[in-house]
Parts: sequence; structure tokens; C-alpha cells
Amino acid sequence: MDTMLVFAISILGIGATIQYFFGVKKNRWLGKSMSSQAESIFEPKDMEYINIGGAIGFNFAYKLREPWKEAKGTFTLFPRHSLLYMPMSLLIGSSDRYYLNLYADRKLAGEGHIIEKKHLRKAKIEGVGEMNKEEVERAGKTFYLYWRHGDLKDALLRTLDGMPDPASLAHFCCFGDNKTFFIYLKPSKGKISGNLKAFLELCPHYFR
Repeated sequence: MDTMLVFAISILGIGATIQYFFGVKKNRWLGKSMSSQAESIFEPKDMEYINIGGAIGFNFAYKLREPWKEAKGTFTLFPRHSLLYMPMSLLIGSSDRYYLNLYADRKLAGEGHIIEKKHLRKAKIEGVGEMNKEEVERAGKTFYLYWRHGDLKDALLRTLDGMPDPASLAHFCCFGDNKTFFIYLKPSKGKISGNLKAFLELCPHYFR
């Protein structure tokens, strides 16, 4: 085998090993940080984490106090540990992602959404063409507000303006039928505490 080819393969192997070590370390730190931030805000009575693939992320569930029942969600992490997969992930816009469903024990005023423009197609909101709509700009991004079954425009604007880091918000919604709130964040450097705290404080504005 050609000496240069052997050398190139060896360098690639060493690089991949180093990337794996530091990538796993960084993702574990980010996962622990996001978990700690969420736990300090929700103060769960009980909690469970289930790993979904090494350094990829976790599913989690929190048992909460009134007026909440529980919170369930997932956080997935950028594949920093994979030297070969990282370029493809960058091309398709992959990032750290945090999803959380919050279940209430009170009725909500209706269905409402705050959604970042680039995420609208992927969100697949049922009956979105029949909903009230407002377009707003925050943190250099365009967001759409959608609502029905109640005048939720003011509450949605209050929620968006209450987020200290609106740039990391991809989707917020509430569903009156099943008394559920949802938030989807794309955090920078694992920082979710500001938006999560605002989320928890602002959700009661939707109680009927």
C-alpha cells in the first residue's frame, strides 16, 4: 500500500479518535448542564432520564406539583463526537435541540402557536390555514403567531417578548383540548434556563 495513503489513513484515524473523545466529553457536559437547568426550574417531585444513543441525547420525564401534572421531553445533541458525520450535519443545519411538553390540570383558553419562520414547514400545524395569523420580528428573526378558539394574540406576544433569548426559540404552542404546552428550543452553548423559566411563568396566562 502506498506510504502516503497509509499515513493519511493513520492521521484520519487519530483525528477521529481525538474528536470522539472531546466530542463525547462536550456533549455529556451539555446534557448535564441542560438537565440541571431544567431541574432547578421545574423542581420535579420525581424524574427519569433514558439515554437514546450514547452522546446523542436523552428522553426525560418529570413529575410536577400543581398546577402542573408532568413534563416530558427530549434533548438531542449535535454529533460533535463524529468527525465523519459532522460535515453532513452542518450542511443540513443540525444543532442542539430541546423539546418539552408540559401538562396542566386546568383548562386552557384555546390553541396558539409562536413559530420561527424557518421552522414553519416542519411543524405541520393542523388547520393552520384556518387560524388567525400575525407576523412579528424579534432578535433579527421572523416569527408567526397563530391562534384559534380564543383571542390569544396578546398572550402570545407577551410570551414571545418574555423570552430573554427569542433567537433560540423555534416553536411554542398550547393546546386547549389536551391542556398541554410545548416548547422547542435550539440553545446556544446549552443555555436554556432563561427561556424555560419564562415559559413556566408565562404558561398560566393561558388558563381559562
